[in-house]
Amino acid sequence: MARWGSRVALIALGIGLALGALEAALQLGALALSLTTAQTPAVWMTGRRRILCVGDSNTYGLYLRDRALAYPQQLERLWNAPGASPQVEVLNLGYPGTNSSRLRRDLPRMLQTLRPDVVVIMVGSNDYWTAEVSAAPADGAGDRIARLLEHSRVYQLAHMLGRALDQRRLEVVYPVTVEGGRAGVARFGDVEFPMGWSEQTPPAGYGERLADNVRALADIARAYGAEPVFMTYPSVQWNYGEAGRLVRPAAAAAGAHLVDLAAVFEPVCPTEPCPALLYPDHHPTADGYRLIAETLVRELRR
Repeated sequence: MARWGSRVALIALGIGLALGALEAALQLGALALSLTTAQTPAVWMTGRRRILCVGDSNTYGLYLRDRALAYPQQLERLWNAPGASPQVEVLNLGYPGTNSSRLRRDLPRMLQTLRPDVVVIMVGSNDYWTAEVSAAPADGAGDRIARLLEHSRVYQLAHMLGRALDQRRLEVVYPVTVEGGRAGVARFGDVEFPMGWSEQTPPAGYGERLADNVRALADIARAYGAEPVFMTYPSVQWNYGEAGRLVRPAAAAAGAHLVDLAAVFEPVCPTEPCPALLYPDHHPTADGYRLIAETLVRELRR
């Protein structure tokens, strides 16, 4: 038994030393890349970045005959044109009615499960008419350890390799015939994310809380190793324009990249309604989503 104990201890020590050496080599490699390139590549061995798109019906693809015409899937197709490199995988986790407080509560678990390199966020218009939800509970010891491990290159490499072999697909179920879709679910393999909303008259001070949530969303994304990219809504009407007015300075204060879709749409859609690009209630059409995807390709490549 003593001999076996010694052998186990030596094996454990050898594994620990090997992992330590690998960690040191990867950290040095990352440092060398950061000194010689503008940005350390997010993907080393898989060659495939993952982009997670979150938000409400404007991300989900409401009214489209096929949700594959929403901007996330169009972004993936445009980016992965023949000869393009690196390839990307784009996941659409938008759900109608989502507000910024719910996204702030749910985003940590989404990021921990899906492990994206970039998270694209378009949210805020529903804060005006949907109820806020309570913030996520404080991190437990396990969560804090997981957050610390995010800085380990070996840990990141293991997740990248696991992601390359992962065959699970993301499915968003929006049961519009059940209470107007107030409650749905997103599934990624055996992992489920409850989705939904409840209606409320405009909550007092919702604008300040939206701005605070935007800043928090940027911090959460970075804490899980993802780069946050915010977008305004294409429309400037109603609460869409109000959300854009609040999101712009909040994203800037968070030091996050902002894609101002309202500015992109304005030259080609100077007055609303604009039936070629926006439905009467100002959700994007399939052509509107293509314009969003083309804009994101330019912005993200840059």
